[in-house]
Amino acid sequence: MATDGNTAPDTDAVGGAAMRRVSSTSSTYSHISDASSSADALRPTLSRASSIAYSDDGSTPSFRTNHSSASASMEGIDLLGHSGSAGALPLSDLFETYFSPRIDLAGRKWSAFSGDMRSRARRRREELVRKARSKRELQQMDDELKKMRSKVSKRIENLQQRWMDAKVVRLRDKISFVVGVCNLVVSSLVFALRPELIPTLYSVLALYFLPLRVWSYTSKKWHYFLFDFCYFLNMANLLFIWVFPNSEFLFTVCYCAAHGPLAFSVATWRNSLVFHSLEKMTSLFIHLYPPFVFTTMVHFMPHRVAVERYPALKNLTTLNGYTSFWFNVAIYLVWQLVYYELIVIRKKSKIETGERINSYSTMSKGKGPVANLLGRAPPKRREPAFMLLQFVYTIITTLPAPLLLYPSSTASAIFL
Repeated sequence: MATDGNTAPDTDAVGGAAMRRVSSTSSTYSHISDASSSADALRPTLSRASSIAYSDDGSTPSFRTNHSSASASMEGIDLLGHSGSAGALPLSDLFETYFSPRIDLAGRKWSAFSGDMRSRARRRREELVRKARSKRELQQMDDELKKMRSKVSKRIENLQQRWMDAKVVRLRDKISFVVGVCNLVVSSLVFALRPELIPTLYSVLALYFLPLRVWSYTSKKWHYFLFDFCYFLNMANLLFIWVFPNSEFLFTVCYCAAHGPLAFSVATWRNSLVFHSLEKMTSLFIHLYPPFVFTTMVHFMPHRVAVERYPALKNLTTLNGYTSFWFNVAIYLVWQLVYYELIVIRKKSKIETGERINSYSTMSKGKGPVANLLGRAPPKRREPAFMLLQFVYTIITTLPAPLLLYPSSTASAIFL
């Protein structure tokens, strides 16, 4: 019984110690659970307070911050970490979590902005330098061009002064006289002895007279005359002789025009044989030599040689008046359209101010029958009336060539 009495108190002591250990363990687990609950409560708060979102290209981060929820969630938190509570958050962790990404973002934005501004400034500077260089180069080229023009104009003025000098005029007249007389004599001898060489002689003389006419008229500012129909036809004659001797169309046009408007222009423009005048000798060559060449080619050149050199003559024993008429009308209209565009339209202001002259301005201010006819038309219709009159003149003067002159050598000789 004594043994039983001692055993009961020992059992109670052991049971009490066990209960104390269980209570201590339960308290420990309770503290751990509270700390976990505090951490779980803080995690979404920090997540909402500071969330980083990247743009589509992944280069620039942007923060989406719900300040109201962040401030509400952080109430009651010991920022300095002095409290011993389980929900305490040190300031360094908060700074690293909440403020460090924002500072990093601001730095990256500033770096990107400054880099962009530097690249823009660099491109702008390069563009300005390039423009400055181009302006300087253009200015230099313009200055050089002005200097060249000034030098050329001075040389032309000096040449004109020398050309108009009394001694030069006398020498020029002597040369013109010698060339004119030799031209007449040589042309006559070649026609009598070797008529097949007349086209070649015409080409050689054209290389002498035409460049002189271009230079003379250009220096006098009369170069709009160089676009007249007679110069156009002389170029067509040379094309037939040396480039297109097989063309029946071109031969028909050249023959009819040479015996038409070119030949009749000798009387219209009052050309005369003045040996000591280079201008008059050149004008006579332009208007009279083409009909002389084609008359020789058709009637006085040996037929075998003519057909061999100019195959277009083989089938043209006669010229059809109807075909010849429309061929010449077509070529005249082509020339008239080109002349109207280049001279009448584009150079209208210079002609109206008197800075340049052409056939219309010369003949409309004269005292001949053409000026009288144009004077009856209203001022705005005088130039179209002149073109119509010129067209009618070309048609009328072209008709005798295929009908009277081409079939008869005698009529052609008398005509010349």
